[in-house]
Amino acid sequence: MGTIGLKKIGVICFLIFASIFMLISLYGEEEGVLEKEKVIEKKANDFVIHMKVEREKSGIEVHHSLQYIGEGAVEILHQTPLISVSLLDKNHDFTGSLIQKKLNKGNIYYQESKILSPIDVKGECNLYVRAKFLVNNKLVNIDHVEPLMFN
Repeated sequence: MGTIGLKKIGVICFLIFASIFMLISLYGEEEGVLEKEKVIEKKANDFVIHMKVEREKSGIEVHHSLQYIGEGAVEILHQTPLISVSLLDKNHDFTGSLIQKKLNKGNIYYQESKILSPIDVKGECNLYVRAKFLVNNKLVNIDHVEPLMFN
């Protein structure tokens, strides 16, 4: 093989690697990355929802809990999840049998954190939050919309 043949192979290899690099770069730019982490509190009557939104390799992670700040003790009944979170979608799905939990003043009822997949949007995107439970046979809905910035 002559010098011209080696140059052609080198150019072809360079073009292949450059194309692969460009595809990886373009794919990585499509997904929005959470601009900054947030701590959120939403108070409703005798309850406070605490949330922390953090960057995660596979999207964002939302830690959330329900705190009872009223007097005495209460018993709540809820389906799963107690607190539903979603990006881009206001729909919340509460399923399963009722779970019973007794809370005294100051108790915090921790929930399993939720990892939300990365989104294909940059700029502002809403995090929709809904807690749904019964207290003394009365339905309690706590709704919150938190704007998040992705870049």
